[in-house]
Amino acid sequence: MPTSLPHTEPATELVRRYALTANDLVVEVGSGEGLLLKAVRDLGPRVLGVEPDVSAMSQAWAAGVDTIAAVFGPGVASYVRRRYGPARLVVTRSVRGIGDELSRFVAAASRCLAPGGAVVIHSGGVHARVEVCPDQVAERSHLPRAA
Repeated sequence: MPTSLPHTEPATELVRRYALTANDLVVEVGSGEGLLLKAVRDLGPRVLGVEPDVSAMSQAWAAGVDTIAAVFGPGVASYVRRRYGPARLVVTRSVRGIGDELSRFVAAASRCLAPGGAVVIHSGGVHARVEVCPDQVAERSHLPRAA
């Protein structure tokens, strides 16, 4: 029986679950050598890695996975949206990769998400899906302040 590569199954699940097409962009934060993104790309969607380790980033780049060497935050998220377009998914496979600031990570990710996009966190065998709707966040600024 043939065995699948370790990143094929999660990539297939992401593409299936979110009905991703060749028009969709998937951004992985802490993408390492780009193995998950390569598997996603092979299924059709566009991909972009964000990896602070220049050595890992260069290995991903050499494997054909578009990757930028950066620490993910609001500025990088805005750059991704301007340069590559809005992302359908922002994925991270480790909560350690985003530090102790989960709320800051989600807020930064919402800057590059397409309307209806999602932040997906896979960590330690736990699969959590966090939906972020940038349009609703923008509307909140028009609400009156609490007394």
